[in-house]
Amino acid sequence: MGTLTRYLAESHCYHAITRTREGMPVFKDTADATIVVDALQFLRYERAYLLGYVVMPDHLHVIVVPRGDATISKLMHSIKGYSARIINARRGGSGPVWQRSFYDRAIRHESQLFETLEYIHSNPVVGGLAQAAEEYRLSSAHASAKTDLAEFLSG
Repeated sequence: MGTLTRYLAESHCYHAITRTREGMPVFKDTADATIVVDALQFLRYERAYLLGYVVMPDHLHVIVVPRGDATISKLMHSIKGYSARIINARRGGSGPVWQRSFYDRAIRHESQLFETLEYIHSNPVVGGLAQAAEEYRLSSAHASAKTDLAEFLSG
């Protein structure tokens, strides 16, 4: 069976989800989870608008808008590659941190964007990691999080 080609739309929002290898709770370790947040923040410099995210113990949700010649595939490759290298170096290990693939879907209108943000921000609450979405530090719902949501919506 052949590989499907990803649908690409210029200046489109994408909700991407990727899991850790074998569902291991790699990001229960806050230091490792922070490496993923750092990788997301790096994307904000000329590669993508970062609209929302949550790093769960065994998976990542991210909402991005690729910029320039970036694509959702390139962005996910960058996030996963960078974070795996740093996590492996930190732990003195090697090998995959993430599963190879990821799931993505285009977000076609503003109401869908806000529904998706609400959904990803509720993950830590549903998972029993926080009482309220705003309490979870590894999420764009947290007050300290930096995103491009306001800039993107005003542009």
